[in-house]
This record gives sequence, structure tokens and C-alpha cells, in this order.
Amino acid sequence: MITILIVLISYGFILLAILKMHSAEGRKKVFSTCGSHLTGVSIYHGTILFMYVRPSSNYALDHDMIVSIFYIIVIPMLNPIIYSLRNKDVKEAMKRLFEKHCIINKLRMQY
Repeated sequence: MITILIVLISYGFILLAILKMHSAEGRKKVFSTCGSHLTGVSIYHGTILFMYVRPSSNYALDHDMIVSIFYIIVIPMLNPIIYSLRNKDVKEAMKRLFEKHCIINKLRMQY
């Protein structure tokens, strides 16, 4: 809980500093960087909170196994993806991929 509070307090100070900035472009860059980091941190701490804050009556070994797999495998795999979304080329490739996927789904629904 202490680490979560430290992160939240730090982001509070960062938010205050961002709001004091006069440049809209500067604010956009900072929000982009902080958004990527906050996404990774929230996924990380979200799994920890799920593990330790749930009631003992809902305790199931299967849930622990799924959360531990998510914590050990999925989060480290997501970090590079989250941070690469700041790259313009990666954003454009993702847009094209989703647009192509949407077009394919629309064609399938027509038949």
C-alpha cells in the first residue's frame, strides 16, 4: 500500500506541474509519457491489489494461479507494447491493423 501511495502522490505533483505549463505541445508530450507509465504501473499494482485485498471467503487456488501468470508473464510482455505506442510509426501500424480487422469483420457479417 505504501508504494501505491508514493506513486499516487508523485503523480499528483506531476499533474500540478503539468497544469502550470504554458505550452500545449509540452503538456501533450508529458501526458503521453506519464500515460504510458501510469498504464504499466496501474496494471502492475492492480494485480497486487487483487491478490492481497480480496476477501478470504473468495479464496481459490485457481485465481492465484491465473493472477500469478498474469503478474509474471503478461505484465512484462505488455510493458514494451505500452511504451512503443508512443512511437508514431507504431501508432500508424496499429491503426492500419485495427482498420483492416474492422473491415474484415464487416465483410464477414454481411455474409
